[in-house]
Amino acid sequence: MKSSIALGVAGATPMFFVRNAWAQDFRNNPGSAASVRFGFNVPQTGAYADEGADELRAYQLAVKHINGEGDGGMLNTMQPLALKGDGVLGKKVEYVTGDTQTKSDAARASAKRMIEKDGVIMFSGGSSSGVAIAQQSLAQEMGIVFMNGLTHSNDT
Repeated sequence: MKSSIALGVAGATPMFFVRNAWAQDFRNNPGSAASVRFGFNVPQTGAYADEGADELRAYQLAVKHINGEGDGGMLNTMQPLALKGDGVLGKKVEYVTGDTQTKSDAARASAKRMIEKDGVIMFSGGSSSGVAIAQQSLAQEMGIVFMNGLTHSNDT
């Protein structure tokens, strides 16, 4: 048991000392690019279009503040001051949007386009549990971060 723990620690140790060791192999790695791209996949049509419009406005406002645009009001309220208004790790945040249509198959197709065509490093959105579950499984298959905020199923 002790030898397997020691072997695990020895194998992981180089990762702590090599800059970006964990980030080299993930899909859509921005590398030395000046920006990163997020995907906001929200219902712009369908049963939850009103919620999707609010969700998209919130994402757009967040990107504006993360990039240091606007009055900086939100950033000034955070303690500790983790966000400095210089994007993510010094890279400007850009975004693309998609329409889930409040349908699982449309959400999955839109998310797949964002990953494969637009090169997003993460995507978010899903105002219903079925839509979120469809996107979550795609994110797992493709190795992309999926963040969900408006569903209530135990599976999301």
